[in-house]
Parts: sequence; structure tokens; C-alpha cells
Amino acid sequence: MRTTASQRDISVHLDIKLEDTSKLLASKYPAKSHARRTAAALGLKTGLIYLAGEISRDNEDSDMPAVFRQKRYFYYLTGYDLPDAHVTYDIEGDTLTLWILRPDPKEKLWSGPSPTPKTLLQTHDIDTALYTSSLPTTLQSYTLSHPASKIHIIHDQYPPIPPSLHNRCTNSLLKRALDVSRVLKDPHEIQLIRHANQISTHAHLKIMALVDTMTTEREIEAEFISETIKRGGKLAYDTIACSGRNCSILHYVRNDQPLANKQLLLLDAGAEYSLYASDVTRTFPISGTFTPEAKEIYTLVHTMQSTVFSLLRPGIKWRDCHSAAVDAAITGLQRIGILTGSKADILNSQIIGRVFFPHGLGHHVGLETHDVLYYDLISKKSNVMSMDQFDAFTRDEVYNHLKPGMTLTVEPGIYFNQPLYEDYLSTNPAEKTLVNESLLAKFWDVGGVRIEDVVLITPDGYENLTPAPKEIVDIERITRLSKY
Repeated sequence: MRTTASQRDISVHLDIKLEDTSKLLASKYPAKSHARRTAAALGLKTGLIYLAGEISRDNEDSDMPAVFRQKRYFYYLTGYDLPDAHVTYDIEGDTLTLWILRPDPKEKLWSGPSPTPKTLLQTHDIDTALYTSSLPTTLQSYTLSHPASKIHIIHDQYPPIPPSLHNRCTNSLLKRALDVSRVLKDPHEIQLIRHANQISTHAHLKIMALVDTMTTEREIEAEFISETIKRGGKLAYDTIACSGRNCSILHYVRNDQPLANKQLLLLDAGAEYSLYASDVTRTFPISGTFTPEAKEIYTLVHTMQSTVFSLLRPGIKWRDCHSAAVDAAITGLQRIGILTGSKADILNSQIIGRVFFPHGLGHHVGLETHDVLYYDLISKKSNVMSMDQFDAFTRDEVYNHLKPGMTLTVEPGIYFNQPLYEDYLSTNPAEKTLVNESLLAKFWDVGGVRIEDVVLITPDGYENLTPAPKEIVDIERITRLSKY
């Protein structure tokens, strides 16, 4: 006898509850401390930081407004999520100023009341708020009173900086300083990321419990969007809801195929809360029970992730974590019998990094799903196995070590993409000897398995911010709920 949808609500079956964020959202976003951290990263005693927010605009050849998404660097220094604003920070004076357009009285009818400089001082962690009309003259005055100081910008975002001041602007330092500041999260940011992961967990659990009632990947995507919005979130990125062999496509977003006669569903879907992202992947059986082949691969990926978790602590190089996951993948595929060569031969080939585990172990998460300093995280200067796909991203070694306050994903995976495998062998035919192809053929329908959590690096280790279940016994219990 089937239970009702309400009886299958995940809060009944698992003790995972959304935290009350009313106090968090009532507190001011820590923009001023972010500005100070950025100035410290610049290493300058004087100068003016200037950033523009996203502008309001219509879609091309239309009077319909384009979807608004605030520029993340701007938000980091303001906590302001409306268009057509600017921010300046006087490093020497320690003054953070938010600049907004003077509201059109007609907008009260169409969009409701707009914030004013007076109200912004009550709601935002800034020193002053002014209208944008006075920004150009203020910049002129600053350069006259600080003849040796620069205006620090990112990219070439000059407006409304007067052309006469463009030679006083520099874009060589600010972006890196912002990245260095953003990569280490403060308690306010961590709470937002934690809450985004809790929203994602509820949506993943709901889909696990209802998966046998769904017929297409499209329904999976729709359910995730619905559960996210109901809990106050937005989508952090396009949902990946793939089934069967589609699970071997890393960024599959068509989400339009039937679920019938498929073994697994791989759901890579994350909520965003108050502009901070989560990034969660769970793989589970559509039928409610893992097939023997799917169970073997799931167990292997779980082992890869557990191996990485055992290493996570400050001072560890991320590439060494990736190398440990690769080593666990090779050991597991050898144990299953899919890989038959020696570990040395497999390492000397590129079959793991090009076919079975063809992506990085993870990335920073914050105001962006793929957050700042990701390329530093995967720097090749780590004395581990060479990986061609990472060689182009060589930076200094400071930020490829884990540090307290970093939030990043751990997302190992094993994939069985037949066209990719055949293409690889066409240029590396000798490596066919490393694979038991008759056994491999039994795994094509598994497609792929990925398990992805967001973790926080703490002073003595790590904290997993993603509470979504991933043990086989829990997954099979949840996916079988509707069968009782």
C-alpha cells in the first residue's frame, strides 16, 4: 500500500530541519569587514576602491527586463542586491560609501518603494549612502586631495568615473585582493552556505522519496526547483538530472529523457540562499535498489570521498587530495576487475583522468558555485601525478593549500561513457590491454556515479555542510518509502 505524499515528507523520516535564519538575515551583511579585508590584501595604506553593481536593462529588442543577477564582487563589499548602484571604499579614511540612483517617483507604482540613503544606513553595514549624481565630483575631489593615490577597479569598469581620471585608475591589484579576501569565509557567510545546503538536502530527499512516481528527468528538475523556491532559495546553477547512460555526461542539462528501464539517477542540483551557493550531487537507484554493478561503483566512489575526507585539514595540498582519490579509484577498479594492468602502468597512462574520472576533485563555493581562486587550488606545483587538463592553470602555491575558512566541494566520480572510451582508445590503442572489456560492457548501463558535498575547512579538520544522506542503506530506505 502506498503512502500519501504528505506521509512521505522528508521531515517525518529524517531529522534534517532547516535552521531559523530570521536572526541571521536581520543582522547586517558584514560588508565593512569585507572592505577592510580587501584593503589588507591590497597591502596599501591609501587609495580608493571602486566597484559598479549590475545595471538594470531590458532584453534585446524587448521592453521586458532581463533577469537581474548582482555582480558578486560588488555584493561582497555592500550586501546590496538592487541594480544601478556603485561602491567606494577610502582605504586611509576607512569609509565605505554606497551610491544609488535617485528613485523615480513613478516606480512606487510599478515596483514599490525604493531604498533611500537614510534607510540604507539602517539596513546595510556601510558608513554613508549617497546618490550617484554626486559620484563623479566626489571622485574628482578625492584625486585632488590624494595626488599620489590610485583608484582601484577591476576589468575596465570606468563609468561613471570621468574620462579625465582614467589615468588614475588601475585594474592590476584589486581583483586578486578581492579573491584572496573572498576565499576565506566569515561566520555570516558560512551560515548562508550551510542554509543553502540544507535547502538542497530537502529537495534531494524529496526526490529520492518520490522517484518511483516520476517518469522523466524533466519531472526531477521541476521538483527540485519547486522544493528550493518553497524554502526561500533560488537555483545556484542549472540542474543536472540525468538517468542511465546520461549519468556519464558531466554537464548534462537536457533533462528530457524517460526514467523507464534505467538503473540510476544522478542529480547534481544546488540551491542558492541570499546569493550564497551550495553544490550537491547524489546518485541513487530509480527502482529503489542498487543493481550489483551500480552498488559496486557507488561503493567505490563513496570510498574515494571517504579517503579524501580523512586528509582534510589546514596545510594539505588540494592536488594531493585529488591524487588520493585517483589512487582509490584505480585500486577499486582493479578490485572489480575492470582495470587489469599494474598500478604503475595505469598511472603512466591517462585512462583514469581522461575516461573514468575525467574532472577535478572539487572547487571553492561561495558567492559563486565555482568560487574564486579555483585555479590556484588546482595548481600543478604539488609533486603529484601530472594531469594535462590542469597544466594550464599554474599559479603560486599559497592557495593550493587548505586553510581554515575555505568552503569547497569534494566530488569524486566514476563514469562509463562508451563514446568517450572508444575515442580515447582510437588515439591510445595500446592501452586497451589495461581494460577487461567484456566486464566493462556490463557497466555501460550504470552510466556514472558522483557524490558531492560542500565542506568547511576548520582549524583542526573539516565540517561537512551537506547533510543529504549518502549511505547505501539510507538511500535504499528512502527510495523505497513509497513502496510501503
